Amino acid sequence: MDIKITDQIIKSVDRASFYNLVDDSLYTVISQLNNVSVNQSQNTIWYTGKMGVRLAGVDTEKNVEVSMQNGYIDLGALSLQTGSPVTTYDGATTFIEAPYIDEIVTLNGTNATTTHIAFSPTVGAEIAYIYKLNGSNIAGSVKYEQAATASATAFAYNPTTRVITLPTDVFEANELLIAQYRYKAYGTSISSTVESFSLNAKVVLDLTTEDICTSQITHSQYIFPKAKVDGNFEVSMGDNPAVHNISISSMPSVCFGASKDLFTYQLVMPYVA
Repeated sequence: MDIKITDQIIKSVDRASFYNLVDDSLYTVISQLNNVSVNQSQNTIWYTGKMGVRLAGVDTEKNVEVSMQNGYIDLGALSLQTGSPVTTYDGATTFIEAPYIDEIVTLNGTNATTTHIAFSPTVGAEIAYIYKLNGSNIAGSVKYEQAATASATAFAYNPTTRVITLPTDVFEANELLIAQYRYKAYGTSISSTVESFSLNAKVVLDLTTEDICTSQITHSQYIFPKAKVDGNFEVSMGDNPAVHNISISSMPSVCFGASKDLFTYQLVMPYVA
């Protein structure tokens, strides 16, 4: 069937795929896209004559930039933006030391139980501090350090049972305290270091399109053979769910014999012999 590429309505952006420029392996796929924009710009230098009449125009600085917004934080995209790898921790042989502020109510004024197993490389110093609150505020509160046994000025902790033996004659039953510690966790992490910067990638936008004349659903693609992922980004959090903003700038290859294309837009129909 003859379908003209100029007669397509873009109904949705299905996904954006990012590929390694060296071996074409997949970096990440982003599939919950909103507000996708492809912008092409160029600068025209005008040669003028008498009275400022334009005689000729020379076009320079042709650029193609793409911006998109994903409905969730994508770790693969964040890795491309920071230039740092995603590190995975299994919680057993490798783990994250997660900082935690534990709000605990002591039932009897003598003991309290932490939510997690507090961890420190130094045995006997698993919990940094506990705080007796000044009213309901941490400001102005009294802090106590861990010791082998509890006393009037220190507390003890058993990581096996997660039980804190509170300082003597300091807390009353049903009183709130704060415990400051770290605990072992499994998960993933990305660190943005000063030595790492955003990466280059091949980017493909997959689109669901529709033939404007026949209403046949089709599929199209924007292909950016080489693009610089923008390392400037913002993640806004608060009243609304956080979204992930990603931008790229397309670049031509300077290698001999390589394509100089900034992008290709193509209608793709499965071929049946």
